[in-house]
Amino acid sequence: MRAPWQWGVSSNEQAVANARAATTALSRRRVEREDVELYLRTRHAAPAPALDAHRVEVAR
Repeated sequence: MRAPWQWGVSSNEQAVANARAATTALSRRRVEREDVELYLRTRHAAPAPALDAHRVEVAR
């Protein structure tokens, strides 16, 4: 039979492990979100390719 204080210790250890796993998952999501935001900012800031760059003017 387990002593009552052992239940508290094992419960706390499990809570700490759960918190550590959740923190890791949230941190990864934050980094991924920041990467996507950076990509979108740089893509939006880049000039659009010139569509008329290869067009030749024809004199009429």
